[in-house]
Amino acid sequence: MRKLLFGLMVFFILSLSLSSFGASQDNYLPLTAGMTWEFQHTFLDLKTQKQVAAAKSLKENLAPEELQGVKVTPQVFSFYQPAGQLKQKTKSFIVQDASGFHVVARQSLNEPEPTFLPEKFYILKFPLTKGASWNQSAGGLIIKNTVESREETVQVPAGTFNHCLLVKKLYFHKKDPEHAVQEGLFWFAPEVGNVKVVLKNSPENKEIIQELVSFQK
Repeated sequence: MRKLLFGLMVFFILSLSLSSFGASQDNYLPLTAGMTWEFQHTFLDLKTQKQVAAAKSLKENLAPEELQGVKVTPQVFSFYQPAGQLKQKTKSFIVQDASGFHVVARQSLNEPEPTFLPEKFYILKFPLTKGASWNQSAGGLIIKNTVESREETVQVPAGTFNHCLLVKKLYFHKKDPEHAVQEGLFWFAPEVGNVKVVLKNSPENKEIIQELVSFQK
């Protein structure tokens, strides 16, 4: 009887935890081999909000492998613009560990071997609690990431997703770390991954909206 009561107490505590946080932080970026995603990209004039271009992209998780002794999940990203013309294809090698999800190396279509990054590039860094933040550098920019919410509801062509994680990213030139040149909002759905992105670049007067069209587990 005591074991039964203890089991019920554990179940009750776990239920409260899940309802409070929406989803486990491990579930926002599934790395299951064979998962695929299709996205649509809409390019807007930031001031007039008129569409100026469109594109699509595909992502696919490949089987895990070892890269210099580290277990990684290769993820292939293919970008098409116009929709039927391949413009870019890149393979990112992703690691999940106690610190979060980060890219350790990348490989373009024309490169024979992966190129290791000078530092880990975090897609998501734990803990994913509201207000948590982390900074990193990439492409000559400083990126300031902040977890805004874990209870967002997002509607995209692929459907409606609840309990989404929202991460806000601000991009700064290293010479001017006070004035952001670009702002990004990234939504991640439990068990699905990234479902929507909105990027606004004021100096270039551009807005890009990326939305999930379909996915397959």
